[in-house]
Amino acid sequence: MGFFFKSKGNNLSTLASVAQIATSIGLHYEPALEEADAEYAQSGPDRKKHHTCCHNCYNSCPVWVYTEDGVAVKIEGDENGTLSKGAICTKCLNQLHLVYSPRHIHHPMKRVGQRGANEWETISWDKAFDLAGEQMALATKKYGPYSIMVGAGGGGTYGNVFQRVTQDAIGAPICISAGGCQCYLPADCAGQWMRGGSNNRHEGNNAREMWNAWHPTMECVVLWGAQTSASGAGYAARANADMRERGVKTIVVDPYLTEEAAKADIWLPVRPMSDIAMLLGWFNYIISNKLYDEQFCKYWTNYPFLIDPDTRLPLKAEEVWPDYVNPSADPNGVYDTPAYVCFDARTNSVQPFPFTLPQDSPVDPVVFAEAEVNGRMCKTGGQIQWEACEEWDLKKTAEVTWVDASTIEAAIRMYATSLSGIGTGQFADMSELSSNFIFGTMALDMLCGKVDKPGVVLTEQKPESRHTTRPTHFWCGRPYQETFGIGWTVGLTKEENLRRSKAAVERWNAKGVDGMAKQKEFVDYQMARLGSDAHKAVHQWQLNELAPVREALLTGEPYKVAVRWEQSGNKYCVMSNGEDWNRAYATLDYTIHQQPHMTSTTIEDADLFLPMQEWLEFEHGTETVTQFNQTFMRKQIVHIGETIDPFICVTKVVDSLCEHLGGDDKILDRDFQFNGTYRTKDDIYPEWAKMYGVDDWTSAVEHSEEHTLTVPIDDLYQYYQYLDIVDDGLPAGFATLSRKCEPYVTMAVMNGHTGFPYNFPYEQTGPNGEWLEYDAVCTYKEQSENMLQEDEEYPFYLTTGRIAHYHHTTLRNAPLSRELIPVPDMRMNPVDAEKIGVKHGDWVELSSRRGKTSGRVYITKGVRPGVVMMERFYFPESYDRQQKKMTGGWRQCNVNLMARDDVVNDTFASASWRGYRVNIKKGKKPDGIWTEPEEFGAFMPTRQMMNNTPEVFRHA
Repeated sequence: MGFFFKSKGNNLSTLASVAQIATSIGLHYEPALEEADAEYAQSGPDRKKHHTCCHNCYNSCPVWVYTEDGVAVKIEGDENGTLSKGAICTKCLNQLHLVYSPRHIHHPMKRVGQRGANEWETISWDKAFDLAGEQMALATKKYGPYSIMVGAGGGGTYGNVFQRVTQDAIGAPICISAGGCQCYLPADCAGQWMRGGSNNRHEGNNAREMWNAWHPTMECVVLWGAQTSASGAGYAARANADMRERGVKTIVVDPYLTEEAAKADIWLPVRPMSDIAMLLGWFNYIISNKLYDEQFCKYWTNYPFLIDPDTRLPLKAEEVWPDYVNPSADPNGVYDTPAYVCFDARTNSVQPFPFTLPQDSPVDPVVFAEAEVNGRMCKTGGQIQWEACEEWDLKKTAEVTWVDASTIEAAIRMYATSLSGIGTGQFADMSELSSNFIFGTMALDMLCGKVDKPGVVLTEQKPESRHTTRPTHFWCGRPYQETFGIGWTVGLTKEENLRRSKAAVERWNAKGVDGMAKQKEFVDYQMARLGSDAHKAVHQWQLNELAPVREALLTGEPYKVAVRWEQSGNKYCVMSNGEDWNRAYATLDYTIHQQPHMTSTTIEDADLFLPMQEWLEFEHGTETVTQFNQTFMRKQIVHIGETIDPFICVTKVVDSLCEHLGGDDKILDRDFQFNGTYRTKDDIYPEWAKMYGVDDWTSAVEHSEEHTLTVPIDDLYQYYQYLDIVDDGLPAGFATLSRKCEPYVTMAVMNGHTGFPYNFPYEQTGPNGEWLEYDAVCTYKEQSENMLQEDEEYPFYLTTGRIAHYHHTTLRNAPLSRELIPVPDMRMNPVDAEKIGVKHGDWVELSSRRGKTSGRVYITKGVRPGVVMMERFYFPESYDRQQKKMTGGWRQCNVNLMARDDVVNDTFASASWRGYRVNIKKGKKPDGIWTEPEEFGAFMPTRQMMNNTPEVFRHA
């Protein structure tokens, strides 16, 4: 054994010391000095410091990246991050291992063996795009464009918007996402439907008031199922710690002792999935004890509106009094400000209720009332909510949720009597309870007047949240109404929406295309989304219910699906019914997968693999670059092989499809894709330059730290926007149907009836042509499998959660995270561990009525007896050639094999991926997985992977 030295100087004393140390411990030392010229002796690596932002989750923490001779060697947090303040998390630190990973694919790959054999050959990008376009064109010619399905991802690493505009351009209705209906779509809808703006989701950038350290007014925050320290360890965990240090009290509602629960002033360890019962207990107590904001409810919510018992819609004044003249109506017929009907305390009678400032109102509306209107008994929206919660006193709430009544009462009083709000997490989105939960939590804040004022969660930020005209909103940023004349802009009259629809048709006619035929082609494609007739809010994100898609793959009905274009990571890891999907995907003629790394999806299903960039390779001006009040230039620091920008990739594939079909006019709308994608970086640079206010993007991004867009704190925090007087002489109100907050969710009712607002001027009824009745208020429901049931066969109840080391399916091939959390731990109470005879670190087998998997026991009092918690997982090492038996790595420790998607939420089609019965017994460590630190050496970077290359398709 010897030490070998090559000196860049003549530091002989240092070398002598090293020689003496080596000799003293019995090692043989052979000096290896070489003559060198002075220039070389004084030289060193070319060190540079670059600014960008992390992209290993959606939180965009700003970072500094150091390179030596072009190789990224260090990442550290930017101390100027408003919230992160220089903090970064494990997910970010993994990037050096990921970008230089031997598993990071650098060139397009074509499968040459059987699916599952992991046998590939390298091909050129020209050949790859040609193959993709050829296979998609073959399917289109044989079966039509509906035969192409697109796979979308969550709010994670590699983009999101390009999936939607791509399927819209092709006219391919099937887009499935492991997130979507199960992650954030319900909150997105609720924010728009109930207040015409943002929602209460704490794990995103919505709930910012709790982090207001500059003008702190918040006294308390409720974190309901929000694991922010795991989801956003670099910024949210830091901001939460600062928040607590300022004295903000926290109430945590979660069945698991999360990081937030451990620090909470009050922890409500609810029975898993009993949250609707807990919410109704809060409604009952607040209403019974008159802790609600009566004035806000009267004049700024739709709770006082009398509801038609037949249509379940608020009565409009003209429906009751045909000759009524609405004083707030727009004389130009553009903006819509309806007058409704209430029970008036002044006259003790039913009266019209026009939109005015409270002091100008001709009525004193009663929030909780029932009155006769034209021979029918009608209840107010507030009365309907009260009747839904009337039986839920503290005693019953405690019995059903398994939380002590006095603790529940203390939490409610702390919330209701302080400047506070509710910040929610994603947990309920993964269940059939999603609409009731998100509607309920937002309605509680509205009931208590905790809206658009200092110290509450439901606020809008930035100067653009203020209005000079009646606020309006369209449900997404894609120009459906302008392009196809489809969809309703809330806040505009029916006449104005019809005018805009007709104008879009006329624009097609002017281009020599039959506008009505094009509009009908678009709306037919929209309504062909499987499951959208039963769960119409899937249109919010252009998605599908999952089970009908799987059935279509297996049966070819209602149409054949032949080509899968998967643009996300690993659906086997994050979706239920994996074995069923595996059989369904086997029916496909061709599968294209694009990602930086091969996953179980690649090994099991893919015929063509298109390598995308890791975030150190990825340059962008808008894709996940904003955190709090800062927007960063995303700079490309390194580039390896031929990896490409995913936005360019999808454009090139559609170009190839059009070429094989014989022209751009052979698909629905070729140009629509460019509402988010581009062919080359040169095409998009001018747009980014304009956004950042620079003359030239390429020169500006070299010093990206100088061009961060920062909204001044005093401009970020805006309050009482709804009171601003706008150009019609009325207060601005909210961008909702009524111009008020809508805790009685009128949009949910209308959506169930006709699919409103997505396909206007067309209607989408239910599967049998009927109106569907979606819940408009928080109503008691239990998960189909719940802990109130006696179930000797499956005595335990499983819930899931997040850990800080991983985001969705990413990072399972990152050696740093895998050394720390090599397998998913099944957290179990010590009482249960003793019952089944297992110790900490033992392996167990878990099973449900749908499947089984394995987990490693982690004993903790952080879960109550009878409850277990486990994270989803897969093992990239399972498809190494060194394995005795190669597998896709998704069966060994995957809780989703036990989950279900046959029971979903009526409104959002949210599947029940957490909250179900399981059995647990002693097991053994599964084959083909690594658990020891030294095993992850195969994931470590090698010097051969570190040479920079020019980016493909940067220039035209």
